[in-house]
Amino acid sequence: MTAGGSALPFSTKFLYGFGSIAYGIKDNAFAYFLLFVYVQVFGLAPDLAGLAILIMLIFDAISDPLIGYLSDNTRSRWGRRHPFIYGSAIPVALTFFLIWDPPAGITDQGLFWYLLLMGIAIRTTITLYEIPSTALGPELTQDYVERSSLIAFRMWFGWWGGLVMWNLLWLFVVYSSINGTEDARYNAETWVVYGIACGIVMVIAILVTGIGTHRHIPNLHIPDELKSTSKRSAVIDVLKDIWTTLNVSRNYRILFIAYIVCKAASGLFTNLTLFYYSYYWEFEPSDILTIGMTLFIAPVLGLKLAPMCTRLFGKRDTAIGFFAGAMVLENALISLRVFDLLPSNDSSIILISVLFCHLFAICSIIVASTAVGSMVFDTVEEVEAATQKRMEGTLLAARSFAEKCMAGVGAFSAGLILSFAAWPEDAKPGLVSQSTLDTVGIYTVLASATLWLLGLFFIAKVQEDREAHAERLAGLSKEA
Repeated sequence: MTAGGSALPFSTKFLYGFGSIAYGIKDNAFAYFLLFVYVQVFGLAPDLAGLAILIMLIFDAISDPLIGYLSDNTRSRWGRRHPFIYGSAIPVALTFFLIWDPPAGITDQGLFWYLLLMGIAIRTTITLYEIPSTALGPELTQDYVERSSLIAFRMWFGWWGGLVMWNLLWLFVVYSSINGTEDARYNAETWVVYGIACGIVMVIAILVTGIGTHRHIPNLHIPDELKSTSKRSAVIDVLKDIWTTLNVSRNYRILFIAYIVCKAASGLFTNLTLFYYSYYWEFEPSDILTIGMTLFIAPVLGLKLAPMCTRLFGKRDTAIGFFAGAMVLENALISLRVFDLLPSNDSSIILISVLFCHLFAICSIIVASTAVGSMVFDTVEEVEAATQKRMEGTLLAARSFAEKCMAGVGAFSAGLILSFAAWPEDAKPGLVSQSTLDTVGIYTVLASATLWLLGLFFIAKVQEDREAHAERLAGLSKEA
């Protein structure tokens, strides 16, 4: 484990980050595709689809901190984290595939319950991987800047994993649409193929991180209480331990709330992205593929900008600045369309403008999320100084829960907006009334801006300081 100014080798960062491809695929699918597919392909009402995705969060609120706590307190010859990493690989792939292949002829009520149960299953299994694997980060380095770099690698692989599968999907849709009789994005078989392909990639990604970081197990921090053979706490003591850990740091509480709100704001936009692409801007599959191919630039920019900006401006100001940029970029074109200040969808300016705004909005979110994630890493020592316990998994479980709000709260809000606008069943591009589209646009901008501004308000209250972090590390070293 490195400390002070020691730099982690590139191979460690690479292998640690690589497994985030699995979470990136799931996150991309839930944020961009799940609501659209269940509404437009499988025929579920948008408010019911959004409600199912939201209810999943209730189970996440319970399972995430429990899995984090179990990971923190596991004793094995493979350490605290790796048993969970290895054990999650197959369940993640299987549950991810199943959510895209509901039984044929199922009723609306049955489809709602299928989405809910399969969603809970995939969210729980991915949590078994994501929280323990992410918790390796604070154990690998204590360096203030290196943690930003480590998070940047994880963010980079997560985004690239999701984008690779996004573009392979649209390549398949473009090819199938050209050679078939209908737009393949509305064909259920397309999503079965997507589920199979993603499941295979997710297994590989998880195992690469598990095997690639296995050599670090002997050097990872082992809390003193786990070195003894004392019995585990009773359930009530476990819950008290979790509650104390999550509440001892003021910065952590603020970051947790802020991240939930910002991710909900981002999730509202992403859950409606395919609706906007398909109906608001009337893009063909080839147009969506073009946008997807350019988005590969975003993680590269994020990987470079995040450590540089946190070094120059600090983590809090970096998060505020780039989240504010994302808010403007996400809502600018929708607002201009509502006020009829854009040319018709036949103009090439539309595709170029949407491409530009989407690219730099995602880049801004990556940089800001990296800064927030690194600030969460820094609270590990703050909690340790107050409780004499290292609870990386428990702390990062709450961050993981906030990440999932991107799909949960975002999808629920998006579903409500579509319902309020009286979104037509079996909607066809070019045939949805302009008044309905404008209503969706107005509600989206108002909800998005409100959530973003609330999130920025909370982030501004974080007392983030590099010198204070260094002092905590020094104090902990003396105690050790």
